[in-house]
Amino acid sequence: MTDFIYAAELKKTFRCYGHFYRLHVEGTEPQLCRSVLEITSLPREAVGAGTDPNDLFSDSDGASLPDAVVIMMNPGSSRPIEEGDTESLLTHPLPGDFQKPLVLTQPDNTQYQIMRIMVSKGWEHARVLNISDLRDPKSPSFIARTQKLSTLPAGERHSLFSEARAEERETMLRRKAGAPFILGWGQDAGLIPLAKQCLSCIEGEKIITVPAGNDPVLTAHPSPMLQKKKLEWLDTILAAF
Repeated sequence: MTDFIYAAELKKTFRCYGHFYRLHVEGTEPQLCRSVLEITSLPREAVGAGTDPNDLFSDSDGASLPDAVVIMMNPGSSRPIEEGDTESLLTHPLPGDFQKPLVLTQPDNTQYQIMRIMVSKGWEHARVLNISDLRDPKSPSFIARTQKLSTLPAGERHSLFSEARAEERETMLRRKAGAPFILGWGQDAGLIPLAKQCLSCIEGEKIITVPAGNDPVLTAHPSPMLQKKKLEWLDTILAAF
């Protein structure tokens, strides 16, 4: 059984950097979003104090590329804990040379689960993406919002895996050779369309997940409430490597 490392210890090693923005979709209020979260054990100086996306998004020799890309449901209540470019009003698709300012971000229980995998595997960098960028901690509200957006022109662009964001997605999916995708978006049936859209973009790649629900595209969430269940998820994921 995997040793359970508590958050207080993980905070000493890992930092999280996110890109926050507001999404402009005609017919709605600006949507609070996060496009990416970078979890790193590298010293703060090595990631440009969290302000230069190129330090974590790419590297000429691949050294800064992630050891794994984790794809989950949405950013939930994720928020920045330092000043930065958190209020950009964006309309997707973004131009090819768009830079994503990163700011230090408050970790949550789900991200601590990813950190525990990183400790076990000896990884220094994991990238967290989501099947939707919408920041909403309540699943029913989140799913209702995605369904409303799906009826609006360009509303599907809240998801990195929409066709319109293909160029951006290509950059965000870059990772070290052999690095896996770890999936954990949960088992709400309302997620099925977004989950299928994501899976179509990573077909044929190395995927590690814990299946769940009545549909094969649904996955167990990394951070169930009980610690015993958290450990079971970790053990199952690590056994799949």
